[in-house]
Amino acid sequence: MESLVFLALSPLAALLMGVVAVVAWQRRDAAGGWALAAFSAASAGWLVSDALGLVASTPQTAAAFAAWTNVWAPLPGLAWLAFLLRYTGRTTRAGRVGLAALTAWSLVFGALALTNGAHGLVWASVDVSRDGPFLSVSTTLGPLGWAQSVLMWGAVAASLAVLVRTYAGESARDLALSWWIVVGALVPLVVNVGHAAGFGPVEKDFTPLAMAASSGAFALGLVRYRLLDLRPIARAALVDGLREGVLVLDPQGRVVDANPALRRALGDGAVRIGRPLAETAPALARAIAVTPDETFRLGDGPATRYVELRISPLANDDGAPAGRLVLLHDVTRRREERAALHRANAELYDANAELQARNDELDAFAHTVAHDLKNSIQGVLGWAQVLVQEGPGMPPDEHRDVAGQVVRSAGKMGAVVHELLLLAGVRQAEVEPRPVEMGRVVEEALARVRAAHPGLEARSPDRWPVAVGHAPWVEEVWVNYLSNAAKYGGPTVTLGADVTAAGRARFWVHDDGPGLDVEAQGQLFVAFSRVGGLEVEGHGLGLSIVRRIAERLGGTCGVESAPGAGTRFWFALPTPAPVGVPGGLEALPA
Repeated sequence: MESLVFLALSPLAALLMGVVAVVAWQRRDAAGGWALAAFSAASAGWLVSDALGLVASTPQTAAAFAAWTNVWAPLPGLAWLAFLLRYTGRTTRAGRVGLAALTAWSLVFGALALTNGAHGLVWASVDVSRDGPFLSVSTTLGPLGWAQSVLMWGAVAASLAVLVRTYAGESARDLALSWWIVVGALVPLVVNVGHAAGFGPVEKDFTPLAMAASSGAFALGLVRYRLLDLRPIARAALVDGLREGVLVLDPQGRVVDANPALRRALGDGAVRIGRPLAETAPALARAIAVTPDETFRLGDGPATRYVELRISPLANDDGAPAGRLVLLHDVTRRREERAALHRANAELYDANAELQARNDELDAFAHTVAHDLKNSIQGVLGWAQVLVQEGPGMPPDEHRDVAGQVVRSAGKMGAVVHELLLLAGVRQAEVEPRPVEMGRVVEEALARVRAAHPGLEARSPDRWPVAVGHAPWVEEVWVNYLSNAAKYGGPTVTLGADVTAAGRARFWVHDDGPGLDVEAQGQLFVAFSRVGGLEVEGHGLGLSIVRRIAERLGGTCGVESAPGAGTRFWFALPTPAPVGVPGGLEALPA
């Protein structure tokens, strides 16, 4: 009865194996195509040999066909192992060497099976009996038979473990296909192990028929899941190998697929197949839903990276929405390079501005040297010649007057040189700002100005707020302001201080001169420019020095004036602490 069932099912099983073998052979260039064809062909050979043994005319012929089944039997397991290694992309050098060794062993085992009568290593015993009109061959495995069975069982089990590990956590389609492949391998494995161990009431080895289940599973994979398409190669080369992250979401926002680059970018556990992205990566889910196609930040601090999101809708064969494809392109390096370029451009712009300013100063310096210093030198030389030529005969009063002219001309030269050196020194010198005792600084400045303007009277407050600066430079500011006030608006000036809304200490000098219009005020702090009549001496350096000092100390300067209302020059400096903080504007004695 068992033989009849076997023979009845064999044609259908052989046909299925043959179809799978032909289709796989046509796709032999695809990953695992030739191995799948070899698997189906070897399984068909095993089935046909076993079926022919059942209808053999003599026991000897039946035993001969049974021997041929052992020639075919090792080959499906070998082809299966080659298929899985190739399909999962694990055909390494060690894998190829192992396959070659197993192939050589399978050929040797087949030869030993055909000559088993001489040594009994494959079968320990062979028994041919009648099953109705058919001849049934039953065998007892010898040592090599058991070794071959265990070897193939172990190879198939190991390959299944590789398959499950490879596709764990993959998309639903890949998981479904991998489980059909597992079923295709487990069915004949379980049947063969059960027969070899003597489990169950069936004496006939139905393993060749069980191979039809494998062919059926593979046929389903070929038709429904396109088993031999470029999927493994394409995924390794075009998806898994990409440095850009690839994420596939279904219409409900669940993760369908994600490549390794995306998992590395988002971190462990940020994407889980079958889980909503909003649960595992809510920030990314919001960015995809609300603001697609923009830059998204990953992480914080030094590890921060930026990626560009590119989102494309997916549709099924009917055109209905099937989800979204999200590409994450890392643009951190590009942003850093762009920021570095902007910084370099800004530095270049500042350097050009600095160079232009220095060029302007050099031009102005040449102008000053060519005019003021030259005039002063000519004055010194002219009056010196007068002294040399006429000095011995001059009356004492006239002699003193000429000598005074020499001194005054030399003083002008010294003043110009001092201002030029100060202007250059403020640009280059490095100072550490400290709290300034403004009362003492003002006294020093007044003493210097009164030496040139003895009649200057100054009204000062009793106490001054504390400002942060460099006392020698601040003194030069006061000297310039007081000198201007003495020249243009004296002889009485008013000094004062207040606090700005930004918390800076502001100091000022007010004179009762004629005042300045708006156009004149705009030229005041430009180097080597002069405002006022020619009867007022000066070189146009003083207020530009004031501006440079104020800026170097982190402050500002300015003027408040109107025609007929006098002029107030002011400068503001930082304080030790913001206004309202104890000690921030502590007053010191004048």
